[in-house]
Amino acid sequence: MRRELARLREMLEQNSDWIWEVDAQGRYTYASRQCVALLGREPEEVLGRTPFDFMPPDEAERVGRIFGAIAAEQRPFTQLLNRNLRKDGSLVVLETSGVPLLGPDGALRGYRGIDRDVTQREAANERLRHLARHDDLTGLPNRMYLREHLAGQLAAGQRPGVLCLDLDGFKPVNDRLGHAAGDRVLTEIGRRLAELAASHGLFAARPGGDEFVLIVPDGVTMPPEAVRAVIAAPIAIEAETVRIGASLGLASAQGPEDTVDALLARADRVLYDAKEAVRRVGVSDGG
Repeated sequence: MRRELARLREMLEQNSDWIWEVDAQGRYTYASRQCVALLGREPEEVLGRTPFDFMPPDEAERVGRIFGAIAAEQRPFTQLLNRNLRKDGSLVVLETSGVPLLGPDGALRGYRGIDRDVTQREAANERLRHLARHDDLTGLPNRMYLREHLAGQLAAGQRPGVLCLDLDGFKPVNDRLGHAAGDRVLTEIGRRLAELAASHGLFAARPGGDEFVLIVPDGVTMPPEAVRAVIAAPIAIEAETVRIGASLGLASAQGPEDTVDALLARADRVLYDAKEAVRRVGVSDGG
């Protein structure tokens, strides 16, 4: 029996996962030494405390709600992701699984489970999620993220405005100076719109090509002239300085029946009419 207990303890201490037990109040009653690798804390520093003591406040509140519902039903759980603060202040992402410990009378005595460090895995996943929802040239949200954001505002009962932008004079610059110069123009315009969005509480996106979109929240005013001025500022490309204009199309949500497609389509129609007006003026002047 002593040999078996020694073998079991050795297995617990050498396991790459952190094995733990908590009582019915969520306080640690057992912690294997892997808590040193995961949290930077000795088992003695963990015992008597709860998992939430090692989480940022907002994370402790979020995970506490989830675990509270699990414990109320006395059910097992798997792969519960949670952010924790190591003793040195750095963040570690843990994946937690556990099973309930029940007394002879069926009352909950606590939980037994394991934690594993998935910080690198989750960082890689976060990078993939970011790439899937952002434009790789400008770093702005892409078409998919734009639609998600707009759908969220509409679902919340908001009536945002959609300001569609189409760059004027971009194609001649792209044709004359090359695609690399064109990319630099798009990158600079994206940077300016991102700064404008951050300073005014807007949402800036690049659906593709030389098109950009600003989502103006309900109650916020963004004069088109201010947007045009930001875009019209000169852009230095090597020995040259170029200037780009923009045609704009603004449409606002009209009510709860509005959809993402309908709102974007209205803004596109206004943009198209604006570009047609500019084209007709140019043809008239040329005649």
